[in-house]
Amino acid sequence: MPDDQLYLDPRRAMTAARDLVSAGEHFRSLRERDGAAIAAASAKPPWGSDDIGAAFEKTYRKLEQQTLSGWEKLAQYVQGLGYAAGKTVNDNVQTDAESAKRVHGAWKAV
Repeated sequence: MPDDQLYLDPRRAMTAARDLVSAGEHFRSLRERDGAAIAAASAKPPWGSDDIGAAFEKTYRKLEQQTLSGWEKLAQYVQGLGYAAGKTVNDNVQTDAESAKRVHGAWKAV
């Protein structure tokens, strides 16, 4: 912003904040549905229990847990980002309204 001004369209910004919350909820539902299916499919290792299967299991299980955990964290982060954006919009709108009252009050006092 070259003129150091904040131009906020509260309606659009709140829509975007709600979209972020919805995206986080969608990520979470995918994690719960598809992530659970992945975990269930590998619960009884389909790659066998011989030496090669055991080596694969050791590496796979760690990666599976990291992926599922990251998926959950991403859902929480995106949803939280939406809530924070919404709060910021509300705070900015409230600050503008309060400032306008003060300016108007000061103008009337003159």
